Amino acid sequence: MPSGDRMDIRGVARIVWESCIRAEGGEKALVLSDPTGERLEIAHALAEVGDTICDCELVRMEPTGMNGREPAPEVARMMLASDIVIAPTQYSITHTKASAAAAAKGAKVATLPGITKDMFMRAIPLDYEELDKVCTALKERFMDACVIRVTTTKGTDITMETEKGRKVCHGNGIFKPGKIKNLPDGEIAIAPKEGSSNGTVVFDLSSLNQRIKEPFRVEVKNGNATSCGNKELWDILSSTENGTNLAELGIGTNPKARVTGRILEDEKVRGTAHIAFGTNAELGGRIQTSIHLDSVFDRPTIEVDGKVIIKEGEFIF
Repeated sequence: MPSGDRMDIRGVARIVWESCIRAEGGEKALVLSDPTGERLEIAHALAEVGDTICDCELVRMEPTGMNGREPAPEVARMMLASDIVIAPTQYSITHTKASAAAAAKGAKVATLPGITKDMFMRAIPLDYEELDKVCTALKERFMDACVIRVTTTKGTDITMETEKGRKVCHGNGIFKPGKIKNLPDGEIAIAPKEGSSNGTVVFDLSSLNQRIKEPFRVEVKNGNATSCGNKELWDILSSTENGTNLAELGIGTNPKARVTGRILEDEKVRGTAHIAFGTNAELGGRIQTSIHLDSVFDRPTIEVDGKVIIKEGEFIF
């Protein structure tokens, strides 16, 4: 597959439609975008290419103001009436009722929160069959797990339990009806059992769509953050109902992603892990709230039921 620097933006858009979404004629597609800026440029390219494949409409929407906040009711209605939703927007609508409802009706929902043109051109042109192999191998190691322990040399040491029947989200970039995924993709994610996580996480790469200048600690007890060394993050988590819920453990698998301060890409970087607080319903959990905020840390060692599957960021398989 050609790399992003040898094709124009419409070439990358075609990869989205053909390699990821795998759209077919007769499907109804909706591209949602910010009203201005480079995400609108990406949306125009996606809509132009999409319109050569299926019935595709571009809609500019006002930014929601927060990751995980619901889009306007009229946007939610349009999503519900679509077979495909692609959303290059400033704020994430991944973990929203609107996306969940569209997926429940069989839509393929691709969210690109905070996407930049550089990220779009660089981290989306991939060998998706190879990415799928890596994600599948990693997913298999989490299936039927009971206890996960995550440590780092910088001080992270946290354990969490899983729950029988809870899904492992397989971020291989290939969409099926009824699925919600990010693009760029490349991660494995799981929602730990509510109330089961205990320990310390030290975040050192990115949080709140910013590079972290000084690592900070989050203490977790019985599934909830109890303190946080980042005041801005703590103010959001602690002032939101169920905002302190430890919602997700994710592991990056995208070989072309790099740390830029944009969570969308940073959480996909191979060799990193991320933990999110707030909503976990889209991941198969029981908590639905108005936020889902990820923070990223480097070079994790991860044990599943006492067996090391990742050692300082390197996959052991």
